[in-house]
Amino acid sequence: MNDFLKMMVEFFGYSLVAIGAQNAIFTRALGLSSGMRMLNDPKKNTFYFCGALTVFQVMTSVIVYYVMPLVTAMGFGAYRRFVLPTIIVMACTVSYVVVITLLSRIVSKEKFKDLLKSVTSASITGAIVGTVLLTNYQGMNLVQSIGFGLGSSVGYLFAMLLITEGDRKIAHDKVPESLRGLPITLVYISVLALAVYGLTGHAIAL
Repeated sequence: MNDFLKMMVEFFGYSLVAIGAQNAIFTRALGLSSGMRMLNDPKKNTFYFCGALTVFQVMTSVIVYYVMPLVTAMGFGAYRRFVLPTIIVMACTVSYVVVITLLSRIVSKEKFKDLLKSVTSASITGAIVGTVLLTNYQGMNLVQSIGFGLGSSVGYLFAMLLITEGDRKIAHDKVPESLRGLPITLVYISVLALAVYGLTGHAIAL
């Protein structure tokens, strides 16, 4: 029982770190380009996108956690920096095929069409690749990897909601014409990034 409680504390601890202090989109801009495109695409739903991102994040973390030791055992450990990104992309592909297959069978065709674009966009993003690289290079165990991946996805959702709301607030006449649109949005994101960065004073280095 004590081991289970310790595991749960560890899981939620890493999730909270990823949600707040190490929010991937703000401290490293992981997946920021996908997020910015999503804001301007009415066909993509933020909650569908982030929900799919969460599923892919967790599935990819689990697959990579179990596959990388096998790769090392085969003698490719010296080429880890080249092999790991390839494994991550392959894991994302497997996750995407599994999720799309399940969705096509459990939801209506109309709903599937609504979900498809958001799910496809979330299947391979910098948020997934960067987070899994972090968990692997930091030597996190399975519970920590899943917790950090889940927290990163939830943090991504919070980040996108903040950016969406900020984008709405700064769209007014008081913003100089030369800064309207993308420039003022990037300034706003930079200020948020500094605020999040200030919670830790440093970032986890690869």
